[in-house]
Amino acid sequence: MRIHSYLLLLFATAFFSCGKVEHPEPDSTPPQETKGELATGIVSVSLGGPFVPTRVSNPPGSIETTCRRWAFWIFDRNGESMVYGTGQAGESIRKTVLVGNYTIIALANYPDRLRPEQIKRMTEITNWVTDLSDNSAGSMLMYGQTSLELEKDRIVSRTVDVRRLVSKVGVKKVSVAFENPYLAAKTTVLEAIYLTNLYRSNRLEADYAATELKATESAWYNLMGWRADEVSNPGIDALVGDRAIRATLTPSAPHTTPHYFYTYPNATPEDDDTHDAVWCKRSTRLILQVSIGGKTYYYQVQVPEMGRNKIYVAKEVVLKKLGSTDPEQDIPGSVDVVFSAFGYDWEQDITVDENS
Repeated sequence: MRIHSYLLLLFATAFFSCGKVEHPEPDSTPPQETKGELATGIVSVSLGGPFVPTRVSNPPGSIETTCRRWAFWIFDRNGESMVYGTGQAGESIRKTVLVGNYTIIALANYPDRLRPEQIKRMTEITNWVTDLSDNSAGSMLMYGQTSLELEKDRIVSRTVDVRRLVSKVGVKKVSVAFENPYLAAKTTVLEAIYLTNLYRSNRLEADYAATELKATESAWYNLMGWRADEVSNPGIDALVGDRAIRATLTPSAPHTTPHYFYTYPNATPEDDDTHDAVWCKRSTRLILQVSIGGKTYYYQVQVPEMGRNKIYVAKEVVLKKLGSTDPEQDIPGSVDVVFSAFGYDWEQDITVDENS
């Protein structure tokens, strides 16, 4: 009986063992790297474009090209920030990143109120709204982006070319050629040159279209004159006007000192411009404030639809008749304008002479 019981037990054990599903013990070793997972490469990011490092002593055009500091972000296809970096112009910054396809965005001369470490998504930087006061002479905001494809164990260099967000408006020469001998005999003094009807804000990635411009007065600066009823902003004033020229003009002695100003683009088309006495959206204007026989008159040059990093420069402005007593009103035929470059890229070495 003992032998019979033992054989039955042995048979039952063998039967249930054959029907059992085996589950291997968990592997305590880390998973091996598979293709495309956890693989990394190195990207070396540098800044390119119209700038000079601050360590360069008195470079030409430094008021327009100086770079104090810059930041960059690397975003994946979902627009998530992978890494960021900050540095000074002239530096290349290396970062280790997972392999993949990315967008690199760089911003030069970013203001203190923008914290690079707080940017988590690409739209947070592309749609970031900047005020004109975020710019200053020698520290103009510049923005750019480029693509990146990074493979495993590769070192890739990427230069991000940046461009200014502001437009450049100016005049190189102011002459007087009054047709009326009575006016020609009076003392004529160029008192000031400045910009009016300025849109104060801009997005980092793209300019506002004309339809996106707000009509509210707080969105503009120097509405219909020099800070007519506004609170002064010294930083903006320094960019958009020269109020202390006081140059006497004669037919043989024109004013030949160039004056350049910097503002965010105003996309108002010339066809939509207006000189209404009540405020509404309108074109930006270059205003010449002139004293003739002790009385103040204004001459204006309308700036066409503007774009970032574009130049709108008058080679010469010639006073022909009495101007307006209102800086927002235009007297036809009071001034002749010879354009130098209206609407060209800032860096283009090109001069176009065209009689208005």
